[in-house]
Amino acid sequence: MRARRIAKGLNAIAPGGRESVIAYAVADLTVGDIEAALEKLRPLSDINDAYGIAFKALALHLAGRLSQRDAVLKQVPGGDPDVDGLVVALGKSSVAHPSERDIW
Repeated sequence: MRARRIAKGLNAIAPGGRESVIAYAVADLTVGDIEAALEKLRPLSDINDAYGIAFKALALHLAGRLSQRDAVLKQVPGGDPDVDGLVVALGKSSVAHPSERDIW
């Protein structure tokens, strides 16, 4: 599968880096293996990496686990426009994004 080859290439450049971890997780998502994707994303979400948490929410969204997705979205650190955009796309209207909690 092409997605795995891309992930492997990213991992060769930056072993264990965020981009390769997410690429492997996306490869799992493309074949419907949500649990494998969640497992790969766990180290990133455990260190409070905004991208890792957002992609974890994406995996939960794709699995239809929307209440879990909403709980995870609440944990996404705000302030990065790309991550904020992903949060919006995943249903920001159902949760208060951390960057907006301080405003209101």
